[in-house]
Amino acid sequence: MRMVKPISFPPSARRNRGESAVEKLRREILLGRYQPGARLPPERELSLKLGTNRNTLREALRTLESENLVRARQGDGTLVLDWRTAGEINLLPHFLAEETPIEERFDALYTLFKLRDALVDHALQLAVGSVTDADVAALRGALGRLGSVESGTLDAVHADIEFYRCVVLSSRTTVLIWIFNTFARIFGQLGERYPQLWKIDRAYLDILDEVVRAIVGGDERQARVRMRELLELRSGVVLVELAPQRADALPRASLERPRARAARPRARPRKR
Repeated sequence: MRMVKPISFPPSARRNRGESAVEKLRREILLGRYQPGARLPPERELSLKLGTNRNTLREALRTLESENLVRARQGDGTLVLDWRTAGEINLLPHFLAEETPIEERFDALYTLFKLRDALVDHALQLAVGSVTDADVAALRGALGRLGSVESGTLDAVHADIEFYRCVVLSSRTTVLIWIFNTFARIFGQLGERYPQLWKIDRAYLDILDEVVRAIVGGDERQARVRMRELLELRSGVVLVELAPQRADALPRASLERPRARAARPRARPRKR
């Protein structure tokens, strides 16, 4: 299976200080060096291998257990779980940061973007025609802040997420807001690792302004169409950056999966 190196990013100070053990163990599990069903080495052996003390190791194991990567059993050691079936979406940024199989990386991002697009689209459907003056002020304020930040920075990541939060909040649908909050945390973590992917340019801001004006004017179709086009375009760019071999087959302006070419019908032999 082909592998692709992740985009490089400077290790955070927090990772250097307190997360080295949990990061190392998480990496070993995600890359399959500890297979599902296997038991981790005893604490003494594992702490020596990781170059840490047993208290720090226990904290790391508690973190991994909260992520459903391992399960500690009294008197039976620590069992490695199958993260593909037991894990949760908060593993995605860690998964993308490692030398993971390109096919799985691409599919994970593809699915995440499609779910986000569906959520934003449904929020727009509910918001158009029912927004209040306070909602409009929040949307325009968020758009103004987005236009004032430097592209490719953490400020751009946070301002971008907050604009979409305002869109979802204007739907006044609790479950959508809860789901968005989960997505916001994931995209925030992605942004911390890959802030260079958050490109904020005039064309992007102009389309978001069109969406806001469509919401205010009650034009549901225009708001949803322009937002759908924008999200597909930006998601395609991110996929090209993170999974270049696989994503080269995709049009930059679309997230549609490439279709197999239809076989040409064979020509019938002419009768003599």
